[in-house]
Amino acid sequence: MIRIEGLRVARNGTTICAVDELAVERGERVAIQGGNGSGKTTLLRVIAGLERDAAGRCEVDTAPRDRVYVHQNPYLFRGTVLRNVTYGLRARGVARGDREELAHAWLAKLGVDCLAKRRADHLSGGERRRVALARAMLLKPKLLLLDEPFAEMDADGERDLVRLLADETDATVLIATPTELPDGVARRTCVVERPA
Repeated sequence: MIRIEGLRVARNGTTICAVDELAVERGERVAIQGGNGSGKTTLLRVIAGLERDAAGRCEVDTAPRDRVYVHQNPYLFRGTVLRNVTYGLRARGVARGDREELAHAWLAKLGVDCLAKRRADHLSGGERRRVALARAMLLKPKLLLLDEPFAEMDADGERDLVRLLADETDATVLIATPTELPDGVARRTCVVERPA
């Protein structure tokens, strides 16, 4: 699904991401590990199609509409949690009752359905992350790009997310993380080195 060769992204003459080769097959769950400044987030942004100022080859065999990227500091819209989670389905023309039913189901899977009526700007960091993950995962993307999804997660949130990712057999999942992931999340790990 993803083929990368000789990828380089530079800012103001400084290389911030350098990946010589990376291949990810359809349906794989891959951890992208590396320290601060290694370019993990930039790599995910290139794959998501959000970073266009890159040299080298990056081929992604799925339409942009079928890629979902969850940032390490997720942005939520004004309004309720339910409104946030249904946003993508609303944009795709899904009927209100259907989209709200799906949203409640995914919020419940992530242990935060009790927050559905709460204002999004009144959430903790871990709660924001779970809401953003629900919003992403209910779209059933073919490519799911997660930037540090376990940051600020408590033990219950981590357990719920590990279970959900294990169930995502139809999606290709890339997870950027500076640390080891919980057991069973990734089938393999690729290390990104900080550019010299």
